[in-house]
Amino acid sequence: MIEELQIGSFGLSVILSILLRMIYGTVEVQNRYKPWIAVIIGIGLSLVAMFAAGIPCILVTIVSYVTQGFMTGATATGIYEMTKSAK
Repeated sequence: MIEELQIGSFGLSVILSILLRMIYGTVEVQNRYKPWIAVIIGIGLSLVAMFAAGIPCILVTIVSYVTQGFMTGATATGIYEMTKSAK
């Protein structure tokens, strides 16, 4: 069971939120694409975390990490929208 995805000592959700803030602050992205960008980057980062942790690449593990990356991306979209509306 995966508890929290991490790259180094940082949680994946923290890294993703920072990356999205940097991307959306520097590149003009239409609002309808922002959730999809977050999900794609979340899935990519989760696979990086899997390889960095040395987890064996079996189908069940890959599906689990991709699912967590999808959920992390969807959550990061909500966090970004909350911080954007707090300005």
